[in-house]
Amino acid sequence: MDSWASLEHQMKYKHDIKNPELIVKELKRCADELAACDVSMQTIRNLINAEN
Repeated sequence: MDSWASLEHQMKYKHDIKNPELIVKELKRCADELAACDVSMQTIRNLINAEN
């Protein structure tokens, strides 16, 4: 989380960043991957809880 916040801070307040569109695209890709992982983890939790 700290690295994510640090990257967002740099994107927002540093104006000399090259390729900001690419960086935003990569951040979005990472966010999508993390969201998919969260869904998978919730599925695993649901499977474990269903067995009890």
